[in-house]
Amino acid sequence: MATWQLQTAKAKLSELLRAVREQGPQTITVRGKEEFVVMRKEDAPAHAAAARDAPKTLWELFEPLRQSGLGDALAESIEEGRRELRRGVHEDRSEFDRED
Repeated sequence: MATWQLQTAKAKLSELLRAVREQGPQTITVRGKEEFVVMRKEDAPAHAAAARDAPKTLWELFEPLRQSGLGDALAESIEEGRRELRRGVHEDRSEFDRED
């Protein structure tokens, strides 16, 4: 997907639309940030559906994992690793505190 600065897209609208027709969706940046996508009308429903169905939050992203029960096992494994790390870091500190 090609990228156009806003001022270039405005100045070369015909060229931008030709690129959309021949190459597919084009991105327009505003102050260096991707802000807009120009695409053919026929392509819009597929992109809109994908965006609509995409998770909006981390909670939504991990909800299927949580519902499967694997999320609980993963959370417990992470917590166990944190506990081990805390014990290990505490023990390691005592070794570093010694002066030889």
